[in-house]
Formats: sequence, structure tokens, C-alpha cells
Amino acid sequence: MLSIIQDSELFIESLDKRHDLSFFSCSSSELNDFLKNDALSDQNNMISRTSLCFWKGELVGFVALIADTIEARAVIDGLEHYEYRKYPGVKIARLAVDFRFERKGIGTYLLLAAIGKTLSICENIGCRYILVDSKKNSIGFYEKNGFKLVEKYKNREFIPMYLNMQPVIAEMSLENNE
Repeated sequence: MLSIIQDSELFIESLDKRHDLSFFSCSSSELNDFLKNDALSDQNNMISRTSLCFWKGELVGFVALIADTIEARAVIDGLEHYEYRKYPGVKIARLAVDFRFERKGIGTYLLLAAIGKTLSICENIGCRYILVDSKKNSIGFYEKNGFKLVEKYKNREFIPMYLNMQPVIAEMSLENNE
């Protein structure tokens, strides 16, 4: 049985037409269908950007990101006197790991890659939150990584969750100044 795969053994690259996606299979037929039939088209139409994760040359996971917003009143860690109805954010539209590689650290690696991409966006435009509409069985994964539930919508099929990027950036600044 394969144990946790080290981050140093994984690499990410942007999806393009040369990638063979046919062998990827996760536990969700919807996510498999997205990757194989919609991801490249959505990317070409500037709807989403998909990054593929490889281990030893094999496709083991992917994450697709989109621009989004979150209602200001839906978050508990917003600004006290924020004048707009919504905060800007980046949404994890899809995140999946091939079923053969589940529970090997790849999902966490992909999540951290998405956070890293969001951090780079924060350097150029306003983007306070990273968002996800989580499946019920994935809530614990996101909570373990600092995401909070939008309580107002916790009974939906896909539960909105968010991570405030401001404390993440502040913590990184402290570490860089030490």
C-alpha cells in the first residue's frame, strides 16, 4: 500500500490539449466528466483554469479555479465597515484525486497550490477570500485546512466555505521578516 507521497515528488502544470486525461478516474463521475469533456473548453473560453498534478509522470489529481464573490454578511471575519455587498475571491470550482491515490496527501497539495495561486493573485488585484462549495463528505478536509462554513447555507447539497487570505498573507509577512 502506498503511503503519503512527498510534495517534492509532485508537480503541477496547466492543462493543455497535449495531456492524456483518459486514465484519470476519481470517485465522482461528475468530476471525471468535467476533466475529460469540459475543462479544456472552459479554459479556452476563459471560464476556469485547470491545473493538473503529476506523480512519476502519472496524472493523480487536478484543481480548477474561477473568479467569484462571497456575500459580505456571509462571513464572520470580514471588515467591520465594509461598504460593498460582496467580497472578491477565487473559487476552487473542482478538486479531485484519482481514486488510486486518495489519502496520500495529494488533495492537500492541490489545495495548497490553489492557495498559492490565490496569493499570487492577491499581489495584483483585490482578492480577500478563497472559496469552495464543498461536498458534505469533504467538509472536514477543508475545515482542517482553515476553511469556515457559511452557516446560512449549511443545509445545501454543496456547502459554501471560505478561507480569509488576509491572515494567511499577514502570517507569511511575519515569517519573511524573521
